[in-house]
Amino acid sequence: MKKEFMCEALRLAEEAAANGEVPVGAVVTIGNKIIGRGRNCREKERNALCHAEIQAINEACKRLGGWRLWECEMYVTLEPCPMCAGAIINARLKKVVFGAYDDKNGACGSVTNLFESGFSYVPPYEGGFMEEECRTVLADFFKNLRKEKTMVNKPRENGKMEKIDSFTVDHTKLQRGMYISRIDANVVTYDIRTRRPNVEEVMETGAIHTLEHLFATFVRNSKFKDNIIYFGPMGCRTGFYFLTTGMTHIEALKLTQEALEFIEGFDDEVPGVSAVECGNYRDHDLEGAKKEAADQKEVLKNWTTADMIY
Repeated sequence: MKKEFMCEALRLAEEAAANGEVPVGAVVTIGNKIIGRGRNCREKERNALCHAEIQAINEACKRLGGWRLWECEMYVTLEPCPMCAGAIINARLKKVVFGAYDDKNGACGSVTNLFESGFSYVPPYEGGFMEEECRTVLADFFKNLRKEKTMVNKPRENGKMEKIDSFTVDHTKLQRGMYISRIDANVVTYDIRTRRPNVEEVMETGAIHTLEHLFATFVRNSKFKDNIIYFGPMGCRTGFYFLTTGMTHIEALKLTQEALEFIEGFDDEVPGVSAVECGNYRDHDLEGAKKEAADQKEVLKNWTTADMIY
């Protein structure tokens, strides 16, 4: 059964690769049965804990109704990292069998060896089982990844360009609200949609301009001032883009709600409205901006992070 178990781990690794994840798969077995499966899904879940081994251990514990897996073995396609090796030790696994060695992060002999570090319990382990097959899955994934990056940097044939992400959103179904438009490394772009596209009248430029000045001024004077990258209107005049870094979605939402409340009640000189400070200082409308803010504040009143998904 040993080969069959590793083949199932390989299948899970290939499934991870198909979803754009580094291909690592793992299974936990008891006797001749698989009771836990896992594959790397860090990118999808945006969670550093979502390694294949952790997923497989979690499922096995649920199946057995306890955390001690002393009758179980693990088969994993890549040498466990320190986090996963620690989880294996704490789960009291009977044995670990892995395929490819990991020269950069391996904690079973490649970089360090937690299984020979004097802990009260450590499982026996076997490395290099079906190593060629496991390493091939990894090599193919990174080869394809490099190829994709190269293609992105190549000029498009016949002048044809790929469609950008925002054009893939179905605007016929898009409602007013605040959405996560995209995530690029640590930068999050939020779509603050103030109009139903192609249904409601677009915002007036003066109101947009004043709202932009007030919103940007408010957030850059908040405790999150160092986390603000950009706030500005969409060309279609149906909303704004808000770019942040190092903030949670709930923090960005709460800050947006506070900014809208501030604008709704603002009754003073709009900052940055002069020929020296602004490129079109004559085109401002404070009352229009206050109305836009009040309307959008009402839309977001009971908004949650679950509502922020398109």
